[in-house]
Amino acid sequence: MSGKHDEKPGFRFGWRGSHYPGQPVEELWLAVGQDPDGTWCFDAYFIGRTTLLGGAPRAAAFAQWLLASPTEGRYEKEFMLVDGEPQSGSRRLTDGTRLTVELLLGREEASGPEYLQVLLSGEIRNLAFEVCAPLECQQLPRAELEAAAARLLTSCNQGLF
Repeated sequence: MSGKHDEKPGFRFGWRGSHYPGQPVEELWLAVGQDPDGTWCFDAYFIGRTTLLGGAPRAAAFAQWLLASPTEGRYEKEFMLVDGEPQSGSRRLTDGTRLTVELLLGREEASGPEYLQVLLSGEIRNLAFEVCAPLECQQLPRAELEAAAARLLTSCNQGLF
């Protein structure tokens, strides 16, 4: 795992991992930020940029969720970043796809490492879908995640990207 991230405003968090079990290790990432035209977007490995309809307030809530101190023991908490929102303009999603992006942060054992999972699901032409191989950072570098979240919160407050 690399824990690499961009130093630009907004949130970009990357790690090395395999999206599908048994497949080669690759650079995986997720990002939230604002395009030059003012549109807030979510981006993740294999899905491409998609609209974040909640804009700066939704991005700020996500950053605050990431910055909340984890419990010492075993835990899992979730955040719904995108909730069934219709998408357009993505090179990888058909226009009109209703996308749901749920993030999980947790720890399986009291003394174990934290993990981050990105779960994607939705609906296209009235047919539900779920990506069964979530993006998963199995050993979360907390300091790097918090630095990326702090940059996002600053971007939300300044309206920059």
